[in-house]
Amino acid sequence: CYVPKIYCLGPNLNPQNEDLLAPLLLQSPLEWYLCGEEPSVGLAKLEQNNQPSQLCGHVFKVGEPTYSCRECAADPTCVLCMQCFLGSVHKEHRYRMTTSGGGGFCDCGDTEAWKKGPYCQKHEPNISDSSQKDPLANLSDEMIARTYNVFSIILKYAVDMLTWEKEDELPEGLEPPARGDTYYCMLFNDEVHTYEQVIYTLQKAVNCTQKEAVSFATTVDRDGRKSVRFGDFQFCEQAKSVIVRNTSRQTKPLRVQVMHSSVVAHQCFALKALTWLGQIIRYSDALRRILCQVGLQRGPEGENSSLVDTLMLCDSKMWKGARNVYHQLFMSSLLMDTKYKKLFYRQSHTPLLSLLPLSPLLCLLHRCLQNYERLQNDYVKDDHDREFSVTDLSVQMFTVPSLARMLITEENLMTTIIRTFMDHLRHRDLQGHFQFERYTAQQAFKFRRVQSLIGDLKYVLISRPTEWTDQLREKYLESFDAFLELLKCMQGMDPVVRQVGQHIEMEPEWEAAFTLQMKLTHIISMMQEWCANVCSQYNVNAYTHNDNLTDISLQNMSLKFIGKSAGASMMDPNHFLMIMLSRFELYHIFSSADCRKRCSRENANKDVVQQNNTLIEEMLHLVIMIVGERYTAGVGQVECSDEIRREIVHQLCIRSMAHSELVKALPENENKETGMERVIDSVASFKKPGVTGRGLYKLRPECAKMFNLYFHHYSRADQSKAEEAQRKIKRQNGEDSAPGEAPANTPSILALLETLQNAPHLEVHKDMIRWILKTVRDKDKAERKRKAEMARLRREKIMAQMSEMQRHFINENKELFQQSLEELDPSTSSTLEHSPSSCDCTLVCVGPRRWRAGGSERRQVVTCILCQEEQEIRTDGKAMVLAAFVQRSTVMSKNRKRPPHNPDKYDPLFMHPDLSFGTHTGSCGHIMHSHCWQRYFEAVQAKEQRRQQRLRVHTSYNVENGEFLCPLCECLSNTVIPLLSEQPDLSQWLNITSLQMKALNPYSSTIKEMLTTFGTASYKVGLKVHPNEQDPRVPIMCWGSCAYTIQSIERLLVDEEKPLFGSLPCRQDDCLSSLTRFGSACWTVSSHATVQNHFIRLLAALVPDPRVENTPCILDIDMFHLLVSLVLSHPAVFSLDSSGLSADTAQLHFLHLVTVAHIVQILLTSVAEEVRMEQESGGAEREEEEKVCMFYNTLRMHLGSGLREVNSGWHLWRCVKAGILPYLRAAAMFFHYLNGAPAPPELHTLGVGEWEALCGYLCLPSNLLQLFYNNRELMEPLLHGFPRDSNYLIELPGDYSALINQASSFTCPKSEGDKSRAPTLCLVCGAMLCSQSYCCQTELEGEDVGACTAHTFACGAGVGIFLRVRESQVLFLAGKTKGCFYAPPYLDDYGETDQGLRRGNPLHLCQERYRKIQKLWRQHSITEEIGHAQEANQTLVGIDWQHL
Repeated sequence: CYVPKIYCLGPNLNPQNEDLLAPLLLQSPLEWYLCGEEPSVGLAKLEQNNQPSQLCGHVFKVGEPTYSCRECAADPTCVLCMQCFLGSVHKEHRYRMTTSGGGGFCDCGDTEAWKKGPYCQKHEPNISDSSQKDPLANLSDEMIARTYNVFSIILKYAVDMLTWEKEDELPEGLEPPARGDTYYCMLFNDEVHTYEQVIYTLQKAVNCTQKEAVSFATTVDRDGRKSVRFGDFQFCEQAKSVIVRNTSRQTKPLRVQVMHSSVVAHQCFALKALTWLGQIIRYSDALRRILCQVGLQRGPEGENSSLVDTLMLCDSKMWKGARNVYHQLFMSSLLMDTKYKKLFYRQSHTPLLSLLPLSPLLCLLHRCLQNYERLQNDYVKDDHDREFSVTDLSVQMFTVPSLARMLITEENLMTTIIRTFMDHLRHRDLQGHFQFERYTAQQAFKFRRVQSLIGDLKYVLISRPTEWTDQLREKYLESFDAFLELLKCMQGMDPVVRQVGQHIEMEPEWEAAFTLQMKLTHIISMMQEWCANVCSQYNVNAYTHNDNLTDISLQNMSLKFIGKSAGASMMDPNHFLMIMLSRFELYHIFSSADCRKRCSRENANKDVVQQNNTLIEEMLHLVIMIVGERYTAGVGQVECSDEIRREIVHQLCIRSMAHSELVKALPENENKETGMERVIDSVASFKKPGVTGRGLYKLRPECAKMFNLYFHHYSRADQSKAEEAQRKIKRQNGEDSAPGEAPANTPSILALLETLQNAPHLEVHKDMIRWILKTVRDKDKAERKRKAEMARLRREKIMAQMSEMQRHFINENKELFQQSLEELDPSTSSTLEHSPSSCDCTLVCVGPRRWRAGGSERRQVVTCILCQEEQEIRTDGKAMVLAAFVQRSTVMSKNRKRPPHNPDKYDPLFMHPDLSFGTHTGSCGHIMHSHCWQRYFEAVQAKEQRRQQRLRVHTSYNVENGEFLCPLCECLSNTVIPLLSEQPDLSQWLNITSLQMKALNPYSSTIKEMLTTFGTASYKVGLKVHPNEQDPRVPIMCWGSCAYTIQSIERLLVDEEKPLFGSLPCRQDDCLSSLTRFGSACWTVSSHATVQNHFIRLLAALVPDPRVENTPCILDIDMFHLLVSLVLSHPAVFSLDSSGLSADTAQLHFLHLVTVAHIVQILLTSVAEEVRMEQESGGAEREEEEKVCMFYNTLRMHLGSGLREVNSGWHLWRCVKAGILPYLRAAAMFFHYLNGAPAPPELHTLGVGEWEALCGYLCLPSNLLQLFYNNRELMEPLLHGFPRDSNYLIELPGDYSALINQASSFTCPKSEGDKSRAPTLCLVCGAMLCSQSYCCQTELEGEDVGACTAHTFACGAGVGIFLRVRESQVLFLAGKTKGCFYAPPYLDDYGETDQGLRRGNPLHLCQERYRKIQKLWRQHSITEEIGHAQEANQTLVGIDWQHL
């Protein structure tokens, strides 16, 4: 009576108090009764006295890492969990690492699963313990009886409820006292309808929101069913009818049931009860054994009446969640003990278990073999994936060699599997061959599911018997007959015949037959190996004196070729050749002496001639292989390792190959091993990969002599490539370019003729042999001579053409060449005159003494990439622009948890020091006329409008956001930066005109238009708002973009250990130059009053102004942004000045003020633990230490007890120098590009003199504290985590399995503990996300997006870098519509990535590749990389990236 009260509390089947009431009222009394005392005490005693099984039995979760030893595993299905693997000997072996699909368990402790090392350190058996002791001996008789009663009742109840088919009533004895009219409309899962169909249907049927419908659909997909409506019967029936009606139009309808709430409640508790049983039996192996006994106890109905039988036979009727629960219970109970695995098949004689039936479990219980067919039929009719079917547990049974042999011997298992498979393929033609051509869609669906039987057969065959009994041999031969019958039905199935005389509009169906053939390829090889094994044991004496070819015909996998070789050696040669001619249908050509005449008459038809020539060539090719190929064990004097070595040699003769390519090209054994590792080092050398590419094996030169052009595994294409590659190598080495020498045991035709010309019994043919040899040699020499002469003539012709072109070019450009020669000396001297080394003393970039170019203004001439016209950069000329890309950035963010600003109300004037969001500008460096770019962009817009009408897919760029591709390099861009000329005399003409003009704008209309264009783009992207060129925040965003870009590049140079100047690529250098000059001119296209107001507010942050309110704290301002904004906004105020004060002087004062403010920031935030031991310092440094101590004490005086006392001047000065250095470097770059002053040589190299060079270049004293003390009277009234470290991507573990293990324990945050199907790691912040799933979709800007896309906007301002853990794949995302996949930084020992974890080799972190990904992120090149990838691979464009 408690169950309905707990589990029927309304529409929600899982209320919060359910987890409190169910253990208290239902589970706790059971545990009290079971233990006979306090459960915590009783269960602790059971666990203490437990003798655990030597089997680990850890059940794998979805995505959990598994390990299989390539050297010791009995078959590929034998795996270890991570803990057992790390404690085993196999970690030092060659192993395979994969991720589990869920459901299997660890094989540690199973001696049949491992050739050696079956135990890890944890599960190593203790010799002193009696392993044969019955675990039940540790329990009292009373407790055994209580446990048997509890387990019998609970298991019987759970089985009855889970298999209960009545929707409106309960079994007798479970009916509640008061039955209410409360029902659930229960929706069940299927694999036919899509998420979208279910969501749409639920919105119509139960009138829910899309978010609620997505939640319903997600739960249905995860658990197998979900209540979508709660109420009276009529209310729920109405919803059911709508769902059925809307989903039955094209496919079968969704399964919906209206179930009484009490039935649903008891089914929910039944699942909880099974879960409780699985938890209880972990305390004691004795409890597990009792549960096995209860489950296998035969019921009163007789055969197939045990509870285990009932669950399995009703498997396809249960929903997904119920299947998972009882499968897990089977794994942790029945399959945890080898004794009970065998009990399923053999009658026990112990008194307690004498009543156990021989019923089928996991399709193998041999009491009634027809249940295997029934379970397979149920699976075929079911639409759930195999992983949710009880038939999937067959792998746990069939791969145990002893059990497989027992089933073959006693129950004829292999024959049963083969005949069950054939029974499902009932469509045959008149000759009895399989016929798939007329399959309907439903039959094709069933055929795909029937193929799982091939997997069962493979599990049985995967390990060959070591000992054969007569009964085992007899049963195997019977199954072999059945298999031959299967092959007989396949021979000639669905033949694809060339149609002549009429056109065939639709190609006949061939996929099913082809798939069946491919699926059975390994099965055929394994059956051959079993046959060879039988023969080697039973008939070894019969073949002792026979030809070795007989054994080869059974043992070698290449039976087609070896069979022909065997036939050629044992048959009469004439007879064999006649058969070959007949097989190639060439007998009529060579059948008589007048064949030439008859062929000449047929030559009129060129198609016939070409066909005959091709057939003759193919036949001769085969004859050469049969005669010459003897490099096979049993044919030649070679071993298996020699065969593998020769295979590798011939693959590497084609080209150098990666490890994965070689593995694919080599034959595998039943364990998917090629044996390559044993011999590869003897024939090839390994070249490690660089930052890109793969590691390659290259053939050793001494092994090239093993090359045989007619190697029997070569295709015609491989043969051609290998021949060309070997000829090229020999030409380079100056060797004879013959195709290569034949194997040692197979002499070539020419060598045979050389030997035969002196044979006495061939005296009659000696002249003919000599003539053949002479003809062949002379012809070869003549051919080589002819080719060499042709090559010489071709070279001479090319050189003559090049000489003529040079003369023609010089004649046409005589004036240009003459002018260049005349100007060479003056230009050189001018360059030397203005080089930095000639005037080091004047290299200052800011202030009245800053460097100025001597003489006339230098002309800057550039070329438009679109029209190729040269244009001089002038303020009154045509506008020239750089293609640029502006993007929001968090690369330098120190606070990723700061919520995004409201773009409508946010004031960006002061950048916070945490740089939570910034605006970065990048450029590819390519220059265009503004009008050329405008025409190009208009053409792109028109093209994309036409594309959208034809094909509505996302392109690599979004024209609506102003994006386009650079016309030259196709870099993604979304705006252009105008190029502005240098203005060395700006202050002079400003002084002259300041008295006459309040507003100055010296630029042409096209340049002003481009200034507005780029300014609006920075504003739009940086704030994520619509364009508005009148918004007062436009110039602020431009200044901020300039400052942020310089800061990010300065940090990048530091991390890459490059000098401040001279190491930037041209594209970045041009971008910074143009961006800085734009910043100095953008005020001219803005409201001057607005810019002047910005300047007043900026200066008030340093010099208090009573007219300015809400001035931020000095600790909340990024000082470099403040410096840039002050300098770039000052011209708007300077144009009003009539005092004649130099603009250079103002810049220097701004630098001094901001530098002192930054020192204050550093001292207030970066004083760590006091250094008690004073360091030895020089005289100059002591002065600096004294000054900084005085300055720090001045701050303490103003702030009171806010700062603690520090006596170490050495420590304070080191904090100041380290904290302010990034600021000084960025300031040097800024003024360098703003004022055009060349940098001193010390800043072009890495060295110890950087501090002094920076201070001198910025016109600052080396002791920066002098800035304060020289103007102490003015500075002191203004005193009302530096240094800022660079950001890096997260640290990744060296072993990839650690990541897999981390991801396997990650649960979906919105699915109540369900494991995430696609766990994805953010490489920026380390967050693990549930990607590519409806459950974690969120709404972003009115659109539902996946977890990764939503995370990019919170963590990376729209740009994200993720690692898809289970796919070993890096994901780049930019916005909602752009993304691409990128090679992961994890490589195996062969220098290759393993995207998808298909090969399973251990993966280790490659720091170089990870640094490359990090560099892309730091350079803000992720969006550019995505654009290039999508342009190169159009399939990426069609992916819905927003759902990831």
